[in-house]
Amino acid sequence: MNIRRATLIMIAGVMAASCSEKPAPDRAKELDPSETPREPARESDSDGAGGKHEPPPSESQIARECVALLRSTKVIPAQGAPTDCPGCPVRGTEVLTVRQIKTDAVSCSGDTCNAVVTIRAVFNPGSGETIAGGLTAWIPPEQRSTYLSGQIPSEEQVYRVQVTYRYRDGAWRAVEFDRAPAE
Repeated sequence: MNIRRATLIMIAGVMAASCSEKPAPDRAKELDPSETPREPARESDSDGAGGKHEPPPSESQIARECVALLRSTKVIPAQGAPTDCPGCPVRGTEVLTVRQIKTDAVSCSGDTCNAVVTIRAVFNPGSGETIAGGLTAWIPPEQRSTYLSGQIPSEEQVYRVQVTYRYRDGAWRAVEFDRAPAE
């Protein structure tokens, strides 16, 4: 398992534990209120989750977890990175702001579901010595260095994410965030 995948799995575990509360009303507005809600394409086996006929993770649950992933991408001073606690939340300033989250597809088989999500975001003003957490590995090195020098990339960022869920203890839990295949 490579270091990026291990980091994403740790972040997913931390976020799954910390994302049980409802999003604040103003955060829901960030999810592009002008867009009409749509049902994602869903493929499911006839037994549902582990034969229990459980519905797949909801679009709102998927959106909350993707927002948490994005918000966990922080710019921090070099001494601000926790070195003795790799799974601990990173303290710092959020690098990105969500503009839109769209669930493209959800497919389930047994106790596993995969959601493909498109996240549109923009960089927040800021600078620092390093970017840590969340989508750090997905930000190209040239954009990272530009941002860390205090210049804000102006173009909208588009991230296609595949979220893997496992049905455990009566609920869907995000266990992994990875890059989704290109359309």
